[in-house]
Amino acid sequence: MEEMVKDFLQYLSEQKCKDIAVFNIAIDGQNTQSIIISMNNALDNKKLADKIMKDFDFDDFPEGYSKGEWIIFDFDKVVLNCFIPSVREKFNLEKLWQKEKVENIIKDAALQKKQKKATK
Repeated sequence: MEEMVKDFLQYLSEQKCKDIAVFNIAIDGQNTQSIIISMNNALDNKKLADKIMKDFDFDDFPEGYSKGEWIIFDFDKVVLNCFIPSVREKFNLEKLWQKEKVENIIKDAALQKKQKKATK
């Protein structure tokens, strides 16, 4: 499952998603990785959803697609939450799941690059 999450993170990074965070959530005794991302606005969020639906062969629209403020994709072992910033802030899943945070790979990688440059 970890490889699947890394592949998703790479894909989401290529799609210009912002503030990517990953959490390990236990649902009914099963571990699920929950990825949270932000897009600038509902239109960008819906465009991302359209691309995901095409790239991953989704036949049905995901939950929240009509408004575009919080769109949820369920990939069985991975759940993708696509937010606009104001809705992400309102529901604050990061705080709710804070103890379960796996890692924010994208930010960690950026921090490591900055640290390497600073030591040179």
